Amino acid sequence: PLSISNLKLFVILNKCTLSVGKKSEKNIRKTGLTVPQFSVLEMLYHKGDLKVGDIIEKSISSVGNISLIIDNLQKLEFVEKRKCKSDGRITYVSLTEKGRNLIASMWPGHEADLDNIMSVLNSEEKDTLITLLKKLGKGG
Repeated sequence: PLSISNLKLFVILNKCTLSVGKKSEKNIRKTGLTVPQFSVLEMLYHKGDLKVGDIIEKSISSVGNISLIIDNLQKLEFVEKRKCKSDGRITYVSLTEKGRNLIASMWPGHEADLDNIMSVLNSEEKDTLITLLKKLGKGG
């Protein structure tokens, strides 16, 4: 049977994720982007051109949504896709100038939002929480 402490941890972890997510998406929503769209733009901004498969692997969205997210970002002219010349099965995604300008203008506000949200924890608590969440994510 599920222990009360396991259930409590599960509920609190989910409530925390929802709460932090809501607080962090306010700045994102002002631009008309969805959180998954912002996530893809941010990933490309910080990591450079990526294969679609790499975006799927690193994304916070479900695998099935990534193609649609990328297609929608392409329609908005924030990203462009190109096939790999040596292997046509591989598609690369990169930011356009319009996409780079958008994410560059959004990043300082998003970073400030995260600083504010995470300010309730000191550096040691953040390090401990990161370690524990990684352990929990890899377990079971």
